[in-house]
This record gives sequence, structure tokens and C-alpha cells, in this order.
Amino acid sequence: MERVAHAAAERVGWGVAWLKRNLRRGRPEAPIGPPIFIVGCGHSGTTLLLAILSAHSRLHAIPFESSLPERSPTHVDQLVARFNRATKRRGKQRWVEKTPSSVRSIGWLLSRFPDAAVIVMRRDGRDVACSLRDRTGDLEAAIRRWLEDNAAADAFVADPRVFALRYEDLVGTPTESLGRLMAFLGEDFEPALLRHEQSGFVFLGRMQGAREAAVRLALQQEPPQARSGSAHRSYRSWQARQPVFDGRGRWCDELDDDDKTLIKQLAGDALVAYGFAAGDSW
Repeated sequence: MERVAHAAAERVGWGVAWLKRNLRRGRPEAPIGPPIFIVGCGHSGTTLLLAILSAHSRLHAIPFESSLPERSPTHVDQLVARFNRATKRRGKQRWVEKTPSSVRSIGWLLSRFPDAAVIVMRRDGRDVACSLRDRTGDLEAAIRRWLEDNAAADAFVADPRVFALRYEDLVGTPTESLGRLMAFLGEDFEPALLRHEQSGFVFLGRMQGAREAAVRLALQQEPPQARSGSAHRSYRSWQARQPVFDGRGRWCDELDDDDKTLIKQLAGDALVAYGFAAGDSW
């Protein structure tokens, strides 16, 4: 009898779950509050900005890259529900997610989440190329990625739901830059944003392998030297807990004449158009 009762209870549970799914079919899971997405070419300051926003009293930073536009509708709903639960548990009102590659899917983000705020991080392509080359060893691929990712954002930066933020402004004039960003988000500026390293935020990297990265992080005191795979995720975790580091102008020491010629050929006009260079005399 006990087994029969247990089986009956299980069938009831399955039935309730089925009913809930079908009642909600065609109605996507809604975020707890207007969601915030951070996108942009990798190595443009997206992790830094996520760590900064994690210090805000109303914003919960999702500690991994979820790549929502690449997921099935069901998986997106599951992740949104997961983000909502985590946000409520922490007594906060909105969640912030960052996946740099979603810069190529801003249209999808704004369609799926009409009240979303999208922050596009931009950084001098010469510095981005140097940083990406550390990981891949390929300067040309790095500068092409910077070009393509920034071009993907160009069609959306005029949308009132999109805010373009330069890494150089964030680290150079953080109070003013964050003040403008908070006004865009409709949130109050809080001094804690300038002390994000004290918030205890831990960034785990991509969703796949996040638990493994967390274990490594617990044992880690210094930044790893490698910049690829799991070591790169650990480095990002370490980096998110550091005070703001000014990485502007690293290209001045790291690019040789051949490197500069290549970048001028591929991205010279874009560097001028985005305001990172006055011409090609650098």
C-alpha cells in the first residue's frame, strides 16, 4: 500500500508539473525586474563592470556567462527562473548578466526582454588586440574580432535601451561614468560601486565548468599565468576581486612596428571613428 500511495503521489506531481508547463506555454518566463545585460568584445572590461555592479544594493550579478541567445526557449526560461530565485534570495531587485559574445545578439536580447537595459563595453582596439593575443597568439584574429564585435553593436547604440560605455572612461573617471550609467539604468549611484572588490563577488566564468572553477578559486591566492581554458576562467575570477586596474595604453609597450602596420591596415579607420585615435600617426 505504501508503494502504491507513493506511486500515486508521484503521478500527481508529474501531472501538476505538466499542467504548469502547458498553462505557461507561449508565455516566456519574465525576469524579476528589468534585466541588465553587459556585452562587448572580450577583454573590453565586461568582467570589471559586472564586478562593479555586483556591489550595488539592488543589483544581483550572475556569476557566470550564460550565453542566453544560444539556448533553447525552454533553457532560457529555466535560466531566467534560476536568476530570479538567486536575486530574491539575496534581497535584490534586478539581475545583471554578462556574456561578451551576446554583442552579436543584441536584437534577440531586446526582443526577448523588451524592458532590458543593454550595456555595450568598448575599449581601444589596440589594447584589446594585445590582451586577446595573450590568449590566442594571433594578433590579426584579435583585431578582426574587435572590429566585428563593435560593428555588431553599431546598429543598436541609438536605441534608448542601449548604453555604450568606454573602458577608458570607466577606469579614468569612474564616479562620473558610473553616475551616467546609473542614471541610464534608473538606479541611484552608490559609493560602494567604487569599492567593488570589497563586495565578495566571485566570477566563475562560463556556465559550463563553473563548479570546477570555483574549487580552483578557493585554493588560489595569485592570478594564474595561463590565459586559456580553465586557467583563463580562474584568472577572470581573481581579476573580478581586485581594485580597478588601469589597463589603458598597454599597446604602447607591446606593439612593434609590424604590429602597428597591421592594425592600421585593418582597423585604422575604425579606431578614428570610435575616437580611440586621431589619425594614423601613432
